[in-house]
Amino acid sequence: MKGTLWLMLCVSVSGGMGCGGMAKAHAGEMEIERLEQVFGAPTLEETLFSARFLMAVPTKRLQSIIRDVEDRYGEMLSVRQDSERYLVETETHSIPVEIKLDQDGLIVGLLIKPAEPKTASFEETLAAIAATPGEVSYLVRRENVPDFALSAERRLAVGSAFKLGVLAVLMDDLNAGRRSWDDVMRLEERDRSLPSGRLQDFPSGAPFTLHTLAAAMIAESDNTATDMLIRLLGRDRIAERLGLNTLLTTRAFFHLKADPELAARYAAGNSQERLILLEDLEWRKLPEVEDVTGPHHQGVEWYVPVEQLCELAIEVAHLDIFTLNPGPVRTANWNRVAYKGGSEPGVLNLTAALRHADGDTSCISVSVNAETPIDETAVSSLFARLASQLSEPLP
Repeated sequence: MKGTLWLMLCVSVSGGMGCGGMAKAHAGEMEIERLEQVFGAPTLEETLFSARFLMAVPTKRLQSIIRDVEDRYGEMLSVRQDSERYLVETETHSIPVEIKLDQDGLIVGLLIKPAEPKTASFEETLAAIAATPGEVSYLVRRENVPDFALSAERRLAVGSAFKLGVLAVLMDDLNAGRRSWDDVMRLEERDRSLPSGRLQDFPSGAPFTLHTLAAAMIAESDNTATDMLIRLLGRDRIAERLGLNTLLTTRAFFHLKADPELAARYAAGNSQERLILLEDLEWRKLPEVEDVTGPHHQGVEWYVPVEQLCELAIEVAHLDIFTLNPGPVRTANWNRVAYKGGSEPGVLNLTAALRHADGDTSCISVSVNAETPIDETAVSSLFARLASQLSEPLP
């Protein structure tokens, strides 16, 4: 279980830039020229990049990534400015790219986000999402406009998007004065989970503020941070907020995913039987990462309808932790983007609460469950396109 992987390439070797959002690169002729050279030349020139960049990403790998982009979306026709980013235009797609140059004009940072298909209309984009193989549900909600929805009430698996419910319960406590962002929790062995995230590598007893935990949970989909907050807030409260009978911690999820027999028992059990099983798992040794890479096991997940995810996303969208990772959405089109996604093999969700320039709020949530591998890049690209179209006046 991981946060949605939406970056095709994210490399940063200079201070102030990271994969959660590169340092803002302002438009310039040199940046456009470099992107034309990267995406337009038959052979990638090493001389375009700094030595530190090439140490991080060897030329052959970089060439392969660029060629994969071309094979998937077509040859570059032009490069144009889009606020603080650039768009590499092909006949069928717009590819958002961020680039940073050093004082010598060499590339030290490059971030390629999901390409947006140039679908002709809002309805065409929705139709393309609906045509994704598997079970699909979506909701597009904008103030004073009827919803665009497909099975929005259906409870599909959503992966890490359930963490919006954890954040909503934390916000309830903050608003009620029961807790403060500065409150400190200490890492316990029973909190330690598998990636995504970094907190699992910290020593037992390491202190973290609630703000740090919430930011890691949302921006990096940190599973250990999530389980610490679940321990603090209470499993039952979060389950109720999500409309679930039983709430899995991410640690328990991985235990079940690694053991098909236990997973089957959990899926078939009632609420009481599930809780007993989860208590037994709490202190069990974590499985290895390679043991949890299999497909979605029906009944072992977080099943939340997209209409509920939108309600939660809108509720917490004002929190500053959402500024760290906007997902596949182009932030230039919005005053604020509050994004959280989730995925595992056979499961994908993307959810974003979006604030328009006029102050209105919209939300998009898309879930896909399938028995075969999901083309996450294609769905993320359509999601990004939908967000761009939603930023414009609807017909």
